[in-house]
Amino acid sequence: MNIFKVLRKNRLFSDFDDKEINKMFDCLHGHIHKYSRGRVVAEEGAPVEEIGIILEGRAVKFLRKPDGSLVNCGELAVGDMFGEVEGYTPEKRYSTSVVLAEDSTVLYVSIPSIVKQCRNNCPHHQKLLENMLSCLAERIDLMNTDQKYLKIKSMRGKISKLFYDKYLQQGTTTIHLGFNRNEMAEYLNVSRPSMSREMINMKNDGVISYRKDEIVIHDVDKLKELADGAR
Repeated sequence: MNIFKVLRKNRLFSDFDDKEINKMFDCLHGHIHKYSRGRVVAEEGAPVEEIGIILEGRAVKFLRKPDGSLVNCGELAVGDMFGEVEGYTPEKRYSTSVVLAEDSTVLYVSIPSIVKQCRNNCPHHQKLLENMLSCLAERIDLMNTDQKYLKIKSMRGKISKLFYDKYLQQGTTTIHLGFNRNEMAEYLNVSRPSMSREMINMKNDGVISYRKDEIVIHDVDKLKELADGAR
């Protein structure tokens, strides 16, 4: 595993070279741990003290509903991180649990060390702080996008908007939603049967095809037209 190559995929270390990343390790009090599949590395409601970055493996985020059932909130792949938002809230507690889906390696960095200038007045620290602010801004933008789905009235509009946004994020016509149909219906605040019928209609119209959480977009222009016209 090339740690520097992995970290360059992470938003915190955007535009950093290997030497800069190496120098930042001492500033950030970084430490690395290897875990087995099934390990809970963050628990909903627990205090957040560090940001975790996946160096190897894969994790899944879960949210526990009031009735005790679990909702899949998406996956974390190599280069993704957790705790980067909650660590800067007044409560400083995890909003979801993070469970490792396979044997994984995780890098932890100190949250206070990111926003506080180090004693050495490290010239790279300002860039790190700017990247952190950019990450937080992106998360806020995503939250605003999530609310937009709820404002769309038509079923096809909601589905098209979600699929097209995933297409833009992932840069491929084969997109992965990160949740199953029941969770997708709950996310869009619609009924599962009505949503499934509309997806069948979109498949029959040649716009998409699908299998489990994988969606294949066959007509990007049509999907964009539907998403842009969603009201």
